[in-house]
Amino acid sequence: MELIKPFTSASQAIDLLDNGGKFYNIFTSADDDIISPSEVGKLAGVVFEKQKAVLYLQLALSKLSSREQLEVEGRFDDTLSENYTKYQAKTLHSVRNLNDNKISTNVIIRGTVRKIEEAGYVTGFIQIPVVDTFTLIPISETYTVYELMEEGNGTGVLLAHEKSEMELPEGVLTVAGVVKEFQLEESEGSSTQKFIEVSYFAE
Repeated sequence: MELIKPFTSASQAIDLLDNGGKFYNIFTSADDDIISPSEVGKLAGVVFEKQKAVLYLQLALSKLSSREQLEVEGRFDDTLSENYTKYQAKTLHSVRNLNDNKISTNVIIRGTVRKIEEAGYVTGFIQIPVVDTFTLIPISETYTVYELMEEGNGTGVLLAHEKSEMELPEGVLTVAGVVKEFQLEESEGSSTQKFIEVSYFAE
Protein backbone atom coordinates (compact mmCIF):
# COMPACT_ATOMS: atom_id res chain seq x y z
CA MET A 1 0.00 0.00 0.00
CA GLU A 2 1.32 3.40 -0.94
CA LEU A 3 0.49 7.09 -0.64
CA ILE A 4 -0.18 8.59 -4.08
CA LYS A 5 0.14 12.28 -4.87
CA PRO A 6 -2.16 12.78 -7.88
CA PHE A 7 -0.75 14.57 -10.91
CA THR A 8 -1.54 18.28 -11.10
CA SER A 9 -1.36 18.64 -14.90
CA ALA A 10 -1.39 16.54 -18.06
CA SER A 11 2.19 17.58 -18.88
CA GLN A 12 3.42 16.45 -15.45
CA ALA A 13 1.63 13.10 -15.88
CA ILE A 14 3.08 12.54 -19.35
CA ASP A 15 6.61 13.51 -18.26
CA LEU A 16 6.55 11.09 -15.32
CA LEU A 17 4.70 8.23 -17.02
CA ASP A 18 6.75 8.24 -20.26
CA ASN A 19 9.77 6.99 -18.33
CA GLY A 20 11.20 4.04 -20.25
CA GLY A 21 9.99 1.42 -17.79
CA LYS A 22 12.32 -0.96 -16.00
CA PHE A 23 15.81 -1.52 -17.32
CA TYR A 24 14.94 -4.97 -18.71
CA ASN A 25 12.17 -3.59 -20.96
CA ILE A 26 14.48 -3.06 -23.92
CA PHE A 27 11.59 -2.21 -26.25
CA THR A 28 10.34 0.67 -24.10
CA SER A 29 11.88 4.11 -24.55
CA ALA A 30 11.55 7.18 -22.40
CA ASP A 31 10.17 10.41 -23.88
CA ASP A 32 8.76 8.76 -27.01
CA ASP A 33 5.17 10.06 -26.43
CA ILE A 34 3.97 6.48 -25.86
CA ILE A 35 3.04 5.25 -22.38
CA SER A 36 3.27 1.48 -21.92
CA PRO A 37 2.21 -0.88 -19.09
CA SER A 38 5.84 -1.32 -18.01
CA GLU A 39 6.25 2.45 -17.65
CA VAL A 40 3.14 2.68 -15.48
CA GLY A 41 4.34 -0.34 -13.49
CA LYS A 42 7.61 1.44 -12.77
CA LEU A 43 5.79 4.31 -11.02
CA ALA A 44 3.16 2.03 -9.46
CA GLY A 45 5.84 -0.19 -7.91
CA VAL A 46 4.51 -3.34 -9.58
CA VAL A 47 5.89 -5.52 -12.35
CA PHE A 48 3.29 -8.00 -13.59
CA GLU A 49 0.17 -6.85 -11.71
CA LYS A 50 -1.91 -5.25 -14.48
CA GLN A 51 -4.97 -4.64 -12.33
CA LYS A 52 -2.99 -2.92 -9.58
CA ALA A 53 -1.09 -0.76 -12.08
CA VAL A 54 -4.38 0.49 -13.54
CA LEU A 55 -5.63 1.28 -10.04
CA TYR A 56 -2.51 3.37 -9.43
CA LEU A 57 -2.91 5.13 -12.76
CA GLN A 58 -6.56 5.99 -12.21
CA LEU A 59 -5.93 7.45 -8.75
CA ALA A 60 -2.87 9.37 -10.00
CA LEU A 61 -4.95 10.94 -12.80
CA SER A 62 -8.00 11.63 -10.61
CA LYS A 63 -7.33 15.35 -10.04
CA LEU A 64 -6.98 16.17 -13.75
CA SER A 65 -9.83 17.60 -15.81
CA SER A 66 -11.58 15.35 -18.31
CA ARG A 67 -9.69 17.06 -21.14
CA GLU A 68 -6.33 16.53 -19.43
CA GLN A 69 -7.13 12.89 -18.71
CA LEU A 70 -7.97 12.33 -22.38
CA GLU A 71 -4.68 14.00 -23.34
CA VAL A 72 -2.77 11.50 -21.19
CA GLU A 73 -4.88 8.52 -22.28
CA GLY A 74 -4.18 9.43 -25.90
CA ARG A 75 -0.56 8.42 -25.31
CA PHE A 76 -1.37 4.94 -23.96
CA ASP A 77 -0.14 2.11 -26.16
CA ASP A 78 -2.69 -0.52 -27.27
CA THR A 79 -1.93 -2.89 -24.39
CA LEU A 80 -2.23 -0.21 -21.73
CA SER A 81 -5.49 1.08 -23.28
CA GLU A 82 -6.90 -2.44 -23.16
CA ASN A 83 -5.80 -2.94 -19.54
CA TYR A 84 -7.17 0.49 -18.53
CA THR A 85 -10.59 -0.36 -19.96
CA LYS A 86 -10.65 -3.88 -18.52
CA TYR A 87 -9.58 -3.02 -14.95
CA GLN A 88 -10.90 0.52 -14.57
CA ALA A 89 -12.06 1.18 -11.01
CA LYS A 90 -15.63 2.03 -10.13
CA THR A 91 -15.84 5.26 -8.13
CA LEU A 92 -18.20 4.62 -5.21
CA HIS A 93 -20.23 7.69 -4.33
CA SER A 94 -21.70 5.91 -1.32
CA VAL A 95 -20.46 3.04 0.86
CA ARG A 96 -23.78 1.35 0.14
CA ASN A 97 -22.62 0.82 -3.44
CA LEU A 98 -19.87 -1.62 -2.38
CA ASN A 99 -22.22 -4.59 -2.41
CA ASP A 100 -23.18 -3.81 -6.01
CA ASN A 101 -19.62 -4.70 -7.11
CA LYS A 102 -18.29 -8.17 -7.79
CA ILE A 103 -15.36 -9.68 -5.93
CA SER A 104 -11.99 -8.64 -7.48
CA THR A 105 -13.40 -5.36 -8.87
CA ASN A 106 -11.21 -2.25 -8.55
CA VAL A 107 -12.92 0.54 -6.57
CA ILE A 108 -12.11 4.07 -5.39
CA ILE A 109 -13.93 5.73 -2.49
CA ARG A 110 -13.48 8.79 -0.25
CA GLY A 111 -14.42 9.07 3.41
CA THR A 112 -13.18 9.29 6.97
CA VAL A 113 -10.88 6.41 7.90
CA ARG A 114 -10.36 5.11 11.44
CA LYS A 115 -8.46 2.06 12.60
CA ILE A 116 -10.44 -0.71 14.30
CA GLU A 117 -8.64 -2.18 17.29
CA GLU A 118 -8.29 -5.96 17.12
CA ALA A 119 -9.65 -6.45 20.64
CA GLY A 120 -13.41 -6.60 20.41
CA TYR A 121 -13.46 -6.52 16.60
CA VAL A 122 -16.07 -8.75 15.00
CA THR A 123 -14.28 -11.91 13.95
CA GLY A 124 -14.19 -13.11 10.41
CA PHE A 125 -12.26 -15.60 8.32
CA ILE A 126 -10.53 -15.39 4.96
CA GLN A 127 -9.56 -18.20 2.63
CA ILE A 128 -5.88 -18.66 1.83
CA PRO A 129 -4.47 -21.19 -0.63
CA VAL A 130 -2.50 -24.11 0.82
CA VAL A 131 -1.01 -26.40 -1.86
CA ASP A 132 -4.08 -27.43 -3.90
CA THR A 133 -6.80 -26.45 -1.43
CA PHE A 134 -7.90 -23.54 0.79
CA THR A 135 -7.89 -23.07 4.53
CA LEU A 136 -9.62 -20.47 6.72
CA ILE A 137 -7.72 -18.15 9.03
CA PRO A 138 -8.96 -15.20 11.14
CA ILE A 139 -8.90 -11.97 9.14
CA SER A 140 -7.00 -10.25 11.97
CA GLU A 141 -4.01 -12.61 11.50
CA THR A 142 -3.34 -11.29 8.00
CA TYR A 143 -4.87 -7.82 7.85
CA THR A 144 -4.93 -4.54 9.71
CA VAL A 145 -8.59 -3.51 9.58
CA TYR A 146 -10.17 -0.04 9.32
CA GLU A 147 -13.58 1.48 8.80
CA LEU A 148 -14.28 4.18 6.23
CA MET A 149 -17.27 6.30 7.21
CA GLU A 150 -19.38 8.14 4.71
CA GLU A 151 -19.71 11.86 5.39
CA GLY A 152 -23.07 12.90 6.81
CA ASN A 153 -24.23 9.54 8.14
CA GLY A 154 -23.06 6.63 10.24
CA THR A 155 -22.72 4.16 7.39
CA GLY A 156 -19.30 2.58 6.96
CA VAL A 157 -17.36 0.04 4.94
CA LEU A 158 -14.45 -2.12 6.05
CA LEU A 159 -10.96 -1.56 4.67
CA ALA A 160 -7.95 -3.79 5.18
CA HIS A 161 -4.33 -4.18 4.16
CA GLU A 162 -1.64 -6.73 4.94
CA LYS A 163 -0.02 -6.23 8.33
CA SER A 164 3.44 -5.99 6.77
CA GLU A 165 2.50 -2.74 5.00
CA MET A 166 2.53 0.81 6.35
CA GLU A 167 -0.56 1.83 8.28
CA LEU A 168 -3.24 4.08 6.83
CA PRO A 169 -3.40 7.48 8.51
CA GLU A 170 -6.71 8.27 10.17
CA GLY A 171 -8.78 11.07 8.70
CA VAL A 172 -10.36 11.96 5.36
CA LEU A 173 -8.74 9.94 2.57
CA THR A 174 -9.37 8.64 -0.92
CA VAL A 175 -8.60 4.92 -1.00
CA ALA A 176 -8.19 2.66 -4.01
CA GLY A 177 -8.33 -1.09 -3.77
CA VAL A 178 -9.97 -4.37 -4.70
CA VAL A 179 -13.29 -5.75 -3.46
CA LYS A 180 -12.83 -8.93 -1.41
CA GLU A 181 -14.91 -10.81 1.12
CA PHE A 182 -14.57 -12.73 4.35
CA GLN A 183 -16.74 -15.30 6.09
CA LEU A 184 -18.39 -14.30 9.35
CA GLU A 185 -18.03 -17.84 10.73
CA GLU A 186 -15.79 -20.86 10.04
CA SER A 187 -18.70 -23.14 9.22
CA GLU A 188 -19.43 -24.03 5.61
CA GLY A 189 -22.19 -21.89 4.14
CA SER A 190 -21.44 -19.00 6.50
CA SER A 191 -22.61 -15.52 5.58
CA THR A 192 -19.98 -13.30 3.99
CA GLN A 193 -19.17 -9.61 4.12
CA LYS A 194 -17.36 -7.54 1.52
CA PHE A 195 -14.40 -5.29 2.27
CA ILE A 196 -11.84 -3.29 0.30
CA GLU A 197 -8.24 -4.49 0.26
CA VAL A 198 -6.41 -1.17 -0.05
CA SER A 199 -3.55 -0.80 -2.53
CA TYR A 200 -3.14 3.01 -2.70
CA PHE A 201 -4.48 6.10 -0.96
CA ALA A 202 -4.44 9.85 -1.46
CA GLU A 203 -5.02 12.67 1.00
